[in-house]
Amino acid sequence: MNTSLVAESFLRHEPADGTTAHLVSIQRDPERAAAVAGTRGAVQLRYHSLQLVPVDLVDDLPGIWNALLDAVEGFLADGKAEVPYPTLEAQIRLERTGNLTRFTAGKVRHIVDAGELVDGILGGAQAYFGFAPDAGQAAIGRIEELRTRAAEAGLCA
Repeated sequence: MNTSLVAESFLRHEPADGTTAHLVSIQRDPERAAAVAGTRGAVQLRYHSLQLVPVDLVDDLPGIWNALLDAVEGFLADGKAEVPYPTLEAQIRLERTGNLTRFTAGKVRHIVDAGELVDGILGGAQAYFGFAPDAGQAAIGRIEELRTRAAEAGLCA
């Protein structure tokens, strides 16, 4: 499926020289991101011109992606899901309303196409866990399983 949802993963770089911490994109600067120590970071999901997940929700990056996978799994099973961020007081919610889905991350809420949302989240998770396989090798198998379930539900190609 050609998705209008773009997923981007960022690692938080805290320079040793005391300069301001900043986020480094795994997609746009993979070499620099590979040199960043730790797993604190953020996920940004953009759907057309809408920002679904604000990049300021910085948390454990593998934990964020696993929470998004948990949300997709619950959504595929029940048509709705609510999962917490790893350590922040923020929730990820998905709720089906016909072919559309209400997606909430923290305080940001938008209505999006269910297939594009699921396909984009699975693609973003696969890109992240492919970049950082030590963060969750089991996640790759889980993503493939969710892709199969989503395809059976008519949500992914």
